[in-house]
Amino acid sequence: MKNFNDTAGSIAEDAVRYAGQNGIGLDYTRESAQNVDTVLEVFHDSLDQYDGDEGAKILWNAAVMLGTYIGEMLLRLGLAEKGFVWVEDDGIPILSNPGGKAAFSPITKAHKRILNGAEDSIKSFVDVVFSVADGEWPKAGVLRVPDVETAGGEKIERIVFKESDYFISLVAEGKEDFVIFKSYDGFFQFYGIGNQFICEAWFDLGGRRAYALINPDCANTERVNLVTPFGRYTPRERDIISLEQLKTAVSEYFSNLEETDFLAKVPHEKLEI
Repeated sequence: MKNFNDTAGSIAEDAVRYAGQNGIGLDYTRESAQNVDTVLEVFHDSLDQYDGDEGAKILWNAAVMLGTYIGEMLLRLGLAEKGFVWVEDDGIPILSNPGGKAAFSPITKAHKRILNGAEDSIKSFVDVVFSVADGEWPKAGVLRVPDVETAGGEKIERIVFKESDYFISLVAEGKEDFVIFKSYDGFFQFYGIGNQFICEAWFDLGGRRAYALINPDCANTERVNLVTPFGRYTPRERDIISLEQLKTAVSEYFSNLEETDFLAKVPHEKLEI
C-alpha cells in the first residue's frame, strides 16, 4: 500500500495534535502507548453518544488516526529496520514484513480498544508486537484466547479453552449450524452433528491460507451426504472427522499460537482459495 506509506506520517501527526489539544502527549516513544490508551478510553466511556452510521464512522476514523500513530511509532522504534511496512489487508492498512511472516493491525486494535475498553489494551498490544518481532513470543504455557461466534448470532469475546466444549456441544446436538473461533491470526470453524463434523482452519498473517481437517484413517475423496438439521452437505468422505477428532483439533488450536505448530499436530490438507 504505497499511498498509505506516504500518508501514514501525516495521519500520525494528526493524532499527536489531537491528543495535545486534550493535554495528552504523544512523542513516538514506547511509553506513549499508555497515553493512546487514555485517549481511546475517552471514546469508550462515551460510546452511547455515537449512535447510528455517523457515530460508527466517527469512532472508526478515531481508530484509524490513533492506530496509525501506533503503527508509525512501532516503525520508528525498530519495525522498519526489520522490513515492516504498511500493506493492505481487506482494505485495512496493517504492518507486515517481507514474506508475510508476521503482521500486526494497530488500526483494528485501536478500534477494538474503543469498543471493548481496557481489556484490549494498546500498551499490551505494543508489548506483544515487540516480543513477536524480536522472536521472543513464548510458546509453552501460552494459550490462544479467541472470540467465538455462533450461527445464531451469539458473540462472546476472549473465551478460554475450558469453555470450548459448550460450543462444540451446540453443534453436536444440532442446536447451532456452525461455530467459529476467531483468533489474532485467523479463525477455526466447524459444522456437523452427532459424530460427523467438517472443520476448516484459516490463517491470515501476510496472506490468507486455509486448511481442511481430514480423517487420517480415510482415503476416500468421493463426495458423500452429510445431513444436519440445517441442511444437506456433500463433503468428501475423508473431510468428515469424529467428535473426538474435533475436540482434539480444538484443543490444539487453543494450545498452539503459531500456524505451523498447530498444523503439525492435526491431519489436514491445504484448501485452494
